[in-house]
Formats: sequence, structure tokens, C-alpha cells
Amino acid sequence: TKDTTACFSATERPSHTSIMAEEEYDEATPEQKRTIAAYFINSAPTGEVEEVVKDVKTLVGSSAVLGDAELKGMLHTYNTQHFVSAKAPDGTTVVVSPFGEVDPETYLDAATGKVLKFDHLKSEFVSETEHKQVLADDIAAMRGAIDQAVGGYMKTMYKNSDRANAALAVYGTDDKKVTVVISAKNARLSSFWAGGWQSTYALDVSKKGEVEMKGTIKVNVHYFEDGNVQLHTSLAKEAKVEVSDPAGTAKSVALAIERIESEFQSSLEELYVDMHSNTFKAMRRFLPLNRQKMNWTTSAHSLASEITK
Repeated sequence: TKDTTACFSATERPSHTSIMAEEEYDEATPEQKRTIAAYFINSAPTGEVEEVVKDVKTLVGSSAVLGDAELKGMLHTYNTQHFVSAKAPDGTTVVVSPFGEVDPETYLDAATGKVLKFDHLKSEFVSETEHKQVLADDIAAMRGAIDQAVGGYMKTMYKNSDRANAALAVYGTDDKKVTVVISAKNARLSSFWAGGWQSTYALDVSKKGEVEMKGTIKVNVHYFEDGNVQLHTSLAKEAKVEVSDPAGTAKSVALAIERIESEFQSSLEELYVDMHSNTFKAMRRFLPLNRQKMNWTTSAHSLASEITK
């Protein structure tokens, strides 16, 4: 089933300075400040969380209220929800996701089975632990084939450059469940824009034949030159894939993912066109609240006549 929603928010700098009467407010409690800080940090657009953390720390103004321990918990939530990726000690790219979380500070490198320690404050993997995941031969072969096939699709369809990167993690379990995680971002903050893409696909490969693969895609875009506009949209989609030998299953999974994401990309392009021609125009009020056009004749208004006396 398709469940796509889009939310837009836009603000503009005021063209004039307004003077408001000073009012006294009760200062927020430390707990309230932490709750507000967590909201801002977890709502940070892709590629901007470091700047948001700096601003939030300045606003709170006290390390006793918002110290490293509190920030670590907030960033743990942000990093796992946004599938943040970082370089492992061996130079490969590893995704931080709830599917690979061993504990809040250690994560599985799905490609190698290694368990790595992650520093949420620095957003980097700092060391390799002694633990390792060892899958049964059949699920390991299936996981590896799907990783290779989806990786080939991503090389064709996703950008990798100095400002854009895409990362893949394919997790396998002993009960023969496979989860594919794709995390991509493209940000150029100097040009006032950033965007992120997170998608997951889950299927059961324990039995051969046609099975259902469940997918979820989340996209966020932020544009903030002379304003602040954000797009948040998501899609839940199911697709049929054929489970057979590892190579055949991997090909079926990759083709299904390509079809889902290509269709979603096309729908987004249609949405952008509709936004320009219809949505933003509909946000304008063409008539005042009384639904009558303004009469610009000064004699028609009592205030104007009083001024001229």
C-alpha cells in the first residue's frame, strides 16, 4: 500500500522591526530545556546536526544541564533514526542503524560481521571490538549475494562525491530474515540546501518461491536561502520477489528495489512540478476574509474621510 505524505514549512525574514512589550516568563526547568534541546537535535535536517548542536548548547548555556552524557543520548537517537554512515577503522563505510545495533555504542558491520564501537558525539567509529557475527553458510551466501546485487544498483543510481554519498548495509539473521538498508545524503550548506534519503527492505528467505518484501522510504530536503523550506515525505511499499538460489534471489530483490525507488523518484518530480504550479499558488489568499476585493477609492472608507477633514 502506498502511504505518501508531504509536509512543508516556510518562513521569511520580516521586512520591518516590530517592537513588543517586554513580558516576564518563568525560566524553563533543566528537564524542560533538555526536552526542547532533544526536539531540535532530532529534527535537524541531513548534514546539519553539528550546527544545530552548537546552537542548542549556546541557547541552553549550561553544561550542567546539557552535558556530553545528555548529548550522547540525543545523538544516539538521531544517528540511528537517520542511518548515519561513517568510515570504519579499516576504511570501509558502515551504516549506523537499529538493525545492526548491538548496544547504544556498538554496531554491526553487516559486510564483515565485525562489531564496531561508535562515538555518537564525534559521529565516527573509533575501534573494533572482539565480537563478530558468524552466520550459517546458507544465509551468509544469500546475504552476500543481495549485498552485491543491490550495491551494483546503487553504483548506477546514487551519487558519490565530495558532498554526496550513499551507503548500504544488508543484514542477515540465523532465522533467515534479510534487511536491506540504504542511506544517502547530498548536502551543500554553502549553497543553502541539503537532502537525505533512508530506505529499508525486509524479507524472509527461509522458503523458496514468491515472497513479500516490505519497503519503507523516507526523504527530507531543506532549502534555506532567504527563508526556510523543508520537505518531508515517506512511502510504504510492498513488492513480490522470487526466492531461489542466492544469485537468483539477489537479482529479484535488486530489481524490485530499483522499481520501487524509480517510481517514487518519478512521483517526487511530479510533486515538485505541482508544488510550483498549484500548491504555492493555493497558499496565497486572493481575497480578504470578507471575500470582497479592496476598494481603493479613499472616499469609500470612513478612516480616509476622517483624515482628510
